[in-house]
Amino acid sequence: MAELSRRGLLTGSWRSDAPAFRPPWSGDESHFLIECVRCDACLPVCETRVLKRGRGGYPEVDFSKGECTFCYSCADACPQQLFHARETSPWEHVLFITERCVARSGVECRSCQDACETQAITFRPTAQGISFPQLNRSACNACGGCIAGCPVSALTMRHADAN
Repeated sequence: MAELSRRGLLTGSWRSDAPAFRPPWSGDESHFLIECVRCDACLPVCETRVLKRGRGGYPEVDFSKGECTFCYSCADACPQQLFHARETSPWEHVLFITERCVARSGVECRSCQDACETQAITFRPTAQGISFPQLNRSACNACGGCIAGCPVSALTMRHADAN
């Protein structure tokens, strides 16, 4: 659970146990919290503006604003030796399509497929006539591009170790 403090009480951060999504290549959360000096150098260089100042003043990725293009600008702008080499995996996130998906209610919607550059989300017809989304995890790079366009917030990103 989040640390209960006066600031936490006023900001509401005590309500959320969900770990923040840090910039790509920033690595382990404990290392990040120790090494990040909260200078905000990474925020203005994010080409899609998905980085924001989050809890405790640390940068977080907000997938509701769009996708991460893995441009590495945040890492290049950081004055600390915080980020891993670009050749490594940017992060270990996994996308989930929840039961809130409108296709489960018989409504035709393909906004997630349209937003998915890697074509990791496809729709397969069923005997009932409605196509349901299928996620190809090996094709998904967890950029989050599909999340912002979903009209019912049926797509979520989770840390791979939270499954």
